Formats: sequence, C-alpha cells, structure tokens
Amino acid sequence: MVDKARFGERHTCHACGCKFYDMLRNPPICPRCGVDVSHPSTPADEAALDVDVEDETPEPDVETEEVVETDEVPPEEEEESDD
Repeated sequence: MVDKARFGERHTCHACGCKFYDMLRNPPICPRCGVDVSHPSTPADEAALDVDVEDETPEPDVETEEVVETDEVPPEEEEESDD
C-alpha cells in the first residue's frame, strides 16, 4: 500500500470540483485552475459544484476516410486470363 501521509491532505476545489492532495504545500493550490483552497467554501460555491463539470480535454483532430465496400474489382486488379 502507498503511504498516503506523504501526499498531505485531500482537498476538493470549490471553483472547479477537482479532487487533489496538497503534497504538503501551504497554501493548497488547485492543480487544475490555480485557486487557493485553504479558505472554506461558501454555500454558493458548493451549489456551483452540483452542476456537472465539463471535461476540459480537447477532442483529438482525427480525419477519417469513408470506406465503401463493393463487390466490384478495380480494373488494374483483374486477372487477365490467357486462353
């Protein structure tokens, strides 16, 4: 098992909802948005966490080719038969 004491205390950012360990740093700073979470959150901040937080990971730009399946053989691949 990992000794969790060396990671410090676990915190939840009141701005973005990220859960993280403070790594024994003072003040604890959210690694995602940079907010100081040493101050207690207000009820308005907790209500904001009830809204789903969107994943900020961008979608990869992948170009796909459309594949069309046919039973036809292209002319260059046809076998020429010598009769």
